Amino acid sequence: MKNPVFTLAIAFFVIFANWRSLGAEESESPAEVSFIRDVAPILVGKCQSCHGAKTAESNYRLDTFEKLMQFGDFEMAPVTAGNLDDSEFHRLITAEDEEERMPNNGDQLTGVEIQLIDNWISQGAKFDGQDPAALIKGQLPRVAHPSAPATYSTALPLAALTFSADGGQLLVGGYHEILVWDPVAGTLLDRVGDIPQRVYGLEFSPDKSLLAVAGGSPGVSGEVQLIPWTEAPKPKAKAQILATHDDVFFDVSFRPDGLQLAAACSDGSVRVFDVATGEQTRKIDNHADWVTDLCYSADGKLLATASRDKTAKVFSAETGELIATYSGSNKPVEAVAISPDAKQVISTSGNVVRIWNVEDSKVVGDLSGFGAEVFALLTDAESVIAASADKSVRRFTLADRKQSLAITDHPHSVLSLAWHVASKRLSTGCFDGTVSLWNLEDGALLKRFVAIPPKATPAN
Repeated sequence: MKNPVFTLAIAFFVIFANWRSLGAEESESPAEVSFIRDVAPILVGKCQSCHGAKTAESNYRLDTFEKLMQFGDFEMAPVTAGNLDDSEFHRLITAEDEEERMPNNGDQLTGVEIQLIDNWISQGAKFDGQDPAALIKGQLPRVAHPSAPATYSTALPLAALTFSADGGQLLVGGYHEILVWDPVAGTLLDRVGDIPQRVYGLEFSPDKSLLAVAGGSPGVSGEVQLIPWTEAPKPKAKAQILATHDDVFFDVSFRPDGLQLAAACSDGSVRVFDVATGEQTRKIDNHADWVTDLCYSADGKLLATASRDKTAKVFSAETGELIATYSGSNKPVEAVAISPDAKQVISTSGNVVRIWNVEDSKVVGDLSGFGAEVFALLTDAESVIAASADKSVRRFTLADRKQSLAITDHPHSVLSLAWHVASKRLSTGCFDGTVSLWNLEDGALLKRFVAIPPKATPAN
């Protein structure tokens, strides 16, 4: 027979142990849920296609935090902080009826996703983003871009090129990277990753200490980066992300004093940033379609833009006020430049390169000779260089608009230009991925290569 005192002690120990275990479970609360880090990615990925600005089923939107908290056609609040039972959002994502459950497009939330949302509501439904009225998608934490492939199966169209300060490096937009080439030898010097899928704009700051990058994945995402730069070795600091968008950025331009950076966006806007702080100081919404190109005047007072809406415009760089508009083009305007005296603008539309006055928007004359679209423009104190899909690059004297040089030996459409004034060298980027280096004094070809990273050489 067992000792009753011993049996009673064992029973008490078991009850006490279970009580302690239960107490520990009850006191263990879920980890703090972040709206921006944990909840917002679920809403963007699973809910916004039916409850966004373009489609708002049940008159309910959740593309901004403010909209998320508004009723729509619901009889009770979508989210009641601290109370799941009074939150229509909780009821809909947990409904057993498939016709009623949200999302109802077959992309049901996982148990983990539901628990995150429920915990967030129970913890007070706090907003930890930057602006409750701004798009949630634009406030998501940045995820590093995919690594670039070891090499490319095919060459990429070259939409952006730029020289380093001494001309010894040529930076070329690659696939999720910037390729740094020796333009004379045609050898790859470096690869800078964590870059948008495609690069559409590259420009160094006037002191060459910063590299601005515009790019993205069409129809998916876009980004403006600012990278601290040293010519060798590769940049030591990570890029600063100035802006993101759900489509691409096409170009970037520094004001000549280096204090301001402008970016051309596919939403028809121009974003202006303070370079020192990285803060956006202005958004100019004046175009009705993509802003494809932009540049500052030499004195830094004007900002010119080109757009797919078939107009070119000039704004005050200081206030963003519209100063002039040229609307005489019948095709999208691809490129824009400003004369050295800031009195005239050069803009391209189709195969037409037109010069017009800032003062009254009247046409002064054309730069002729192109047989197809003109995609890029560069100017210096006396001349303008234009690149065309007719496989040519032509240089004109601004004073009389006469052609002074024609380079017609390109293998494909010329999309981009880079000019190193001190060495009198010009680099051109083609649709087929070809990079060419030219002597601008006589148009002689110095080097040509295809901008594809070479395959690694197997070890012996």
